Amino acid sequence: HAGAVTSVIISPDGETLISGSADSTIQIWHLPTGKSLGVLSGEPAESVISLAISSDGQMLVSGGAYGTLKIWQRD
Repeated sequence: HAGAVTSVIISPDGETLISGSADSTIQIWHLPTGKSLGVLSGEPAESVISLAISSDGQMLVSGGAYGTLKIWQRD
């Protein structure tokens, strides 16, 4: 992240850590290896202040500083 990390969540299976940042990005990390699995970003550009993940790990919801919610679905 280029900005402060503002939220962190771990997937239900314990394999993935997801972090949200003031730089308007969400990074996905593989916990056993510590490697980045990718970065999510989108409009509007605002700090990511909250994250929630579904019990099956297939859907992520991010909350932005201006009240925006975004739903991300795993491919």
